[in-house]
Amino acid sequence: MFEIFLSNAAKKALKNLDKRIAEKAIKALLTLKTSPLPIKEYDIKKLAGEEDTYRLRISRYRIVYDIDWNNKAITVIKIDKRDEKTYHL
Repeated sequence: MFEIFLSNAAKKALKNLDKRIAEKAIKALLTLKTSPLPIKEYDIKKLAGEEDTYRLRISRYRIVYDIDWNNKAITVIKIDKRDEKTYHL
């Protein structure tokens, strides 16, 4: 099982999400704990130019996260609207 860590920016964004979207985001993050790449359940894609960084889509929002396979840890870098496409780290 993987451990989930949220950056300060991700925590702030999660708090500011609409309740319905926040519930979906939390459900997705809990799914990542057991399977960091649940591709069938969520629209997950690897970010180009990054080794273990992925984005998960929930409605118009994106969750960008890193996977540390050795330590079984997932760090959520950011949660933002698709319109605000700023995936560059």
